[in-house]
Amino acid sequence: MTVDDERRTERTEHLASLLPAHVLARDAGTGGHLHALLRAVAGELALVEDDLDRLYDSWFVETAPEWVVPYLADLVGLVGLPGDLGTGSRAGASRRAVVANTVTYRQRKGTVAVLEQVVRDVTGWPATAVEAYRRLATTTHVNHVRTDRPALASVRDAAVVELEAPGLARGALARHAHTAEARHVDPGPGGGQGRYGIANIVVFVFPLQVYEVIHAPAHAVGDGWLTHPLGLPSPWFAAPTSAATSDRVADEADLPVPLRPRRLLDLLRRARAVWPAPLDVPVAVRVDSGAPLPPARIGVCGLEPTPALDGWQVFVDPVQGRLQPYVDGVPYDPAVHGEHTLHVDHATAAVADVGAGTYDRSSGHEDARDDDPFVRPEGRRDRFDAQSRVPGGAGAPAVVTIADGVAAVTAGWSTAPPGGSRVVSVADSEDHVGDVTLEVPADSRLVLVAAEWKERRLLDGDVAAPVPGTYVAEGLRPRVVGDVVVTGSDGAGLLLDGLVILGDVHVRPGGLASLRVSQCTVTGRIVVAGDATGPNRALEVVVTRSLVGGIELTATVPRLVVRDTVVDPRLGGPGADPDVPALTAEGTHADITGSTVLGDLRCRLLDVTSSICDGVVTVVDRQRGCARFSYLGPGSRAPRRFRCVPGSDAASAVAPSYLSVDPAAPDYAALAPSSPLAIRRGGEGGAEMGVHHHLRRPLRTDAARRLVEPYVPAGMQIRILGS
Repeated sequence: MTVDDERRTERTEHLASLLPAHVLARDAGTGGHLHALLRAVAGELALVEDDLDRLYDSWFVETAPEWVVPYLADLVGLVGLPGDLGTGSRAGASRRAVVANTVTYRQRKGTVAVLEQVVRDVTGWPATAVEAYRRLATTTHVNHVRTDRPALASVRDAAVVELEAPGLARGALARHAHTAEARHVDPGPGGGQGRYGIANIVVFVFPLQVYEVIHAPAHAVGDGWLTHPLGLPSPWFAAPTSAATSDRVADEADLPVPLRPRRLLDLLRRARAVWPAPLDVPVAVRVDSGAPLPPARIGVCGLEPTPALDGWQVFVDPVQGRLQPYVDGVPYDPAVHGEHTLHVDHATAAVADVGAGTYDRSSGHEDARDDDPFVRPEGRRDRFDAQSRVPGGAGAPAVVTIADGVAAVTAGWSTAPPGGSRVVSVADSEDHVGDVTLEVPADSRLVLVAAEWKERRLLDGDVAAPVPGTYVAEGLRPRVVGDVVVTGSDGAGLLLDGLVILGDVHVRPGGLASLRVSQCTVTGRIVVAGDATGPNRALEVVVTRSLVGGIELTATVPRLVVRDTVVDPRLGGPGADPDVPALTAEGTHADITGSTVLGDLRCRLLDVTSSICDGVVTVVDRQRGCARFSYLGPGSRAPRRFRCVPGSDAASAVAPSYLSVDPAAPDYAALAPSSPLAIRRGGEGGAEMGVHHHLRRPLRTDAARRLVEPYVPAGMQIRILGS
């Protein structure tokens, strides 16, 4: 444990100020020995002060270090506190919340609301609890008729029918009654199917993250406009409110469920009634960069009549994320009404923070930037020689395109000293059409990141201009409609972060040392070429938390690292060739961890852990490397296996199944409950295999089931459903 020089100097000056002036004057005249002693004492004093501060912080669960939390759990008699339950600020479960709320749990023990809160605190997922006996079709007393539980469905009540849709919330929001079931509610032999029993309580969990997308352009596809960055139909969501207390059971507004058309219509009608007073609506539409359209000019497809207003009016379909614009009552036609762009505020969802998105990417970006092996001069951890923002704004050069931003930071690069970084931040969510060509000189690095230069709010309330180069990797999802082509000299590096690239990332022959693709969506392939003059022989390719259409490396590339990534040739769209291998690296050592490869894999040497290789794996050198806790497709020729599925090279009937393989689906590449248990719990540590391994979803469910058991009412049975 050390104390930084600045703080040591501050404490030394403080101690010196307590001494008489003549003592300090005499010490200065005799060589400053007393001052040196005070400096040594100040260092130890700072350590003691830090220790006291940590001790005080450890008295409270809100401020205690993470390693102290289990000791606080012992003080309140909490047994079985879970260990590591996943990574990421949004994805990780909170042990701290469980300990902090334990006394509250016990005060409300036996209520259905506390069961919901325990599961929510342990897993970190929104949840709602359903008492099955309230959903049973029974004969009611004539003085207490239960009109809220109809035993017969009315096809005229469309709103109730929407709530019954299994794709909405798996039955958690259903209102119709059911006949009683005698089967046990707990999963296991002969059980798990009896949801509607008198003694049953089902807690539905929703392991989805909701991301708000602000001022993102819609894309013309066919006769409509789609908001998904890949131009695919994708449902909208409404950002859930926080159900942070155990006073009530969560309802639709508290859960990350798809936005129903009738729910959206109801919200729009409320907003129209109070317009121009503000009212939160989960969808806002702008024409070009103008003000949001009034609620009266936004309609819901299929539920409202044909538009008859003058000017712009937009009908939306939240099920597919589709818009149909009208101008003066007729469908918008660019040839008649001119070229315009629709910008939409909406929300999407996914199981994990993987691929380009509006989530906070700061931690992953810093990790990718710090792990880059480029030359750091003068022993400094990092140095930014130049930065530019696209588009330019306050405190930034006047640039319009990514090419302009690259030109602004690379001017004079060839004459600059080696070892520096240059940053181009893309500060919008617009389409940037055209190939991006990059040339990185020797021993230097270029960072191309989706990030904004945030304004600074001062203590007096004033707002100061952004600091150039101080950027925030959050809230943006720009699209590069074209290829990213890079040529690097010896020791050069390139970092791509937060971009949707509708094309390939192509590395030309050269001497590039590092290519890092972090938190990106690349519909094409990452292609590295090489020849006799530029073999890229020292190149390390690292792909983390990304969605990639394929990887193809020349035989001279020594190393490939894939972390928490989906490699799927179907990302290229309907025109993609399904027979093309997902990963081809004939001369490369591939290191794959916690990833899903939906296609064939070929490499020279392979180390794979907690991954799904859903295709034929062909490894040239099988005497080295290892496959651990992973699924390898039938017919694979891989190195030695340790707890893999199947356990040998022989073909096996065991195979993973997915909730969806549609890249636009919220549960894309997530394992289905019908997947074999050996795959759903076969990853390292008992977690699932594949791209969601880092979430530790089975471990969260186990911990929630264990910790919620003491709060279940006597004689009742509980099941946690949906993880």
